[in-house]
Amino acid sequence: MKVRIDHARCKSHGRCYSFAPDVFEPGETGRGEVKVPEFSEDDGETYRAAETGVMMCPAGAVSVDDD
Repeated sequence: MKVRIDHARCKSHGRCYSFAPDVFEPGETGRGEVKVPEFSEDDGETYRAAETGVMMCPAGAVSVDDD
């Protein structure tokens, strides 16, 4: 599984790293950065945290896929 942040869409709300700090962190510009860019499908805890980041992003900039 891969976690991505589309920085063109990110508005620096910080909700991804506020609600899922195990997967996301603040970048130098205040935009979210991915700490865990890839993880196994079997890692349910990381998947739940990444999905929280997706759900909490008001700009829709965060995605998780099996690419």
